[in-house]
Amino acid sequence: MCGIAGILVTREHREPTEPSDALLRMLRAQAHRGPDGQGQQVLTGTAATLYLGHRRLAIFSTDATGHQPMADASGRYVISFNGAIYNYRELAEELSVPGERARSDTAVLLAAWAAFGPAALDRLNGMFAFALWDRVEQTLYLCRDRFGEKPLHYLTEEVLTPGVRLLFGSEIKGLFAAGPHMVQPTAQHLDTQALLEFLATHDVDHQPGRTLFRHVRALPPGCFARLAPGLRLSLHRYYQLAGGPLRSLDEAQDETGGEALVRETRALLADAVSLRLRADVATSCSVSGGLDSSVIAAIAAGTQGSAGSPYPAFSCQFPQASMAGDESGWARQLHEHLSPKLRLHVITPTADEVEASMDRLLFHQEAPCADASIAAHYHLMQGVRAAGQRVILSGQGGDEVFGGYPSFARVFLGELLQTGQWMGLWGELAARTRQTGESLLPLAAAALYHALPNRLRQRVYAFRRRSALALRPEGKRLLAMSAPRFSHAPPELCEEDGPTFSHTQRYLLSCLSQWSLPHILRHDDRNSMAFGIESRAPYLDHRLLALSMRVTPRSLLGNGWGKRLLRLAASELLPPAMTWRVDKRGFFSPQADWLWALEARVRQTCQPLPAPLDEMLWPRATQALLDGFYREKRAALADPVWLLWMGCEYVTRTVPRLIGQASSAAAHSGGVC
Repeated sequence: MCGIAGILVTREHREPTEPSDALLRMLRAQAHRGPDGQGQQVLTGTAATLYLGHRRLAIFSTDATGHQPMADASGRYVISFNGAIYNYRELAEELSVPGERARSDTAVLLAAWAAFGPAALDRLNGMFAFALWDRVEQTLYLCRDRFGEKPLHYLTEEVLTPGVRLLFGSEIKGLFAAGPHMVQPTAQHLDTQALLEFLATHDVDHQPGRTLFRHVRALPPGCFARLAPGLRLSLHRYYQLAGGPLRSLDEAQDETGGEALVRETRALLADAVSLRLRADVATSCSVSGGLDSSVIAAIAAGTQGSAGSPYPAFSCQFPQASMAGDESGWARQLHEHLSPKLRLHVITPTADEVEASMDRLLFHQEAPCADASIAAHYHLMQGVRAAGQRVILSGQGGDEVFGGYPSFARVFLGELLQTGQWMGLWGELAARTRQTGESLLPLAAAALYHALPNRLRQRVYAFRRRSALALRPEGKRLLAMSAPRFSHAPPELCEEDGPTFSHTQRYLLSCLSQWSLPHILRHDDRNSMAFGIESRAPYLDHRLLALSMRVTPRSLLGNGWGKRLLRLAASELLPPAMTWRVDKRGFFSPQADWLWALEARVRQTCQPLPAPLDEMLWPRATQALLDGFYREKRAALADPVWLLWMGCEYVTRTVPRLIGQASSAAAHSGGVC
């Protein structure tokens, strides 16, 4: 887990010292990602020169053998790598990587690339973003992991100064830190439509490759980019899912039926966790109280914990009785169940702490936060670092891979209606009302909505969609331009035989690739790296997604249960009350209470509305919103108030810091915050 940066210049570039200075500024701006060391290398070719840099967080091969940029044994390939290759030991054995190099996942990755070229990406089980230079072909490769756990940004060529061909880095602040000799001022222009989508709908990361700045691009997950001499940057997708025959939990209970499927899922989960426990430093886990993180904690504690050395787990809790969403009771039950193999550390951020950290949080996030849970998670990572931990396992991705969100169940009901499975639909409606206590009429209405033809469903969605904030005509115009949610077409990560995927599967994959997971992964990466912590997500082992896409939707969502397959796999790890709980909650934070405590700052930031928000939102309506929340104590208004505050904070304080002088960015990020 590290930070990378690079500048590719052509022979026409006449300032040989400036790229080196710019690279150092880019690395300093990302120093929090790699507090254990810094390296840079100049790689000269006949047509172009690459200035390649690296900030190191030492997790594998913590001595000097892990220093980067690193060359392969032949010297042909040079890499700056961010992330972790969990199956590096198996690859090292397969490729006969010798001696000390076999201890470094980066060295093993280089050996795999030397053996297989870009096809090596399919062999990796890990999270990564890296830049690799081929000295022979004089070609640069930029690569990103299947789901986008690790970030990689670059600037489009039209905003680079003459002679600069490409500029890339882990974080946006690193790009802007390169300075005016590398980057033109137009690169700093906000994408107002993207900003409006956040204000209206919470959405920030739903379009792969897009950011809140017009000319800053993110390399899409599951892709690599290639830049050869004289050619434009070309994107190539290496990760795609194929449809195929589906297995079912409801088949005969033999070696090919439901029991075998549960055993296979449990074994894959255990192996995914085991791989992510590999490190040359101590590991830990986070616990929210929900099913996903509890399963990871149970597996990790079962293999790593003991009475004398219990496995460390960290939980962000708000135990006040008035806060109905707090899950501290479930976290304590997990602790009691796994004791003495688990040791629970509890972090409870206050409103004052949230206010004091807000500038740093948004600076690291590089985007406004959709809800207060991101602030709570930031303080959780701060507590993990204070306890001396450097690696943490999380439950991120469990809902997306195994079908945990309530909306998935409604889509499944719609599929049953759409395909004429009347008896199955009635059975699922009855089971859902019985398991969760939901009313029959709203469930039936949701089933009808999701059974509509795609174009009609999108029209209904557009009619039903309401902005969280009152929009001026310009705001309405920008919102109308936004992309439709959950298109019926399969996401890009599906192969062209997309019709073999069911309606429910397409919805799940859209959520995973656009509408949920990218947002989660960005805030998880930025918060953990703000404190020099490597966050790992076992549920994002690609083998688990492949398994979930090869089972029937009923196996994931049937009998009224979300995450049905995961619950059955967890039944030997957790108490029944935890395994089969139905009160699905997200990562809780006391958003309304924090906002009430921070009234002075919220009003000061939002009144008057800063540009460009004043062109998109009605000032009187926002004033009425704030008054309704603060004077009348209407807790239901907490969500739009939070969005308004975050949008105003972002444009008034965060953006100027991101695009400010490189020296100020470097001074802010000169070490772990």
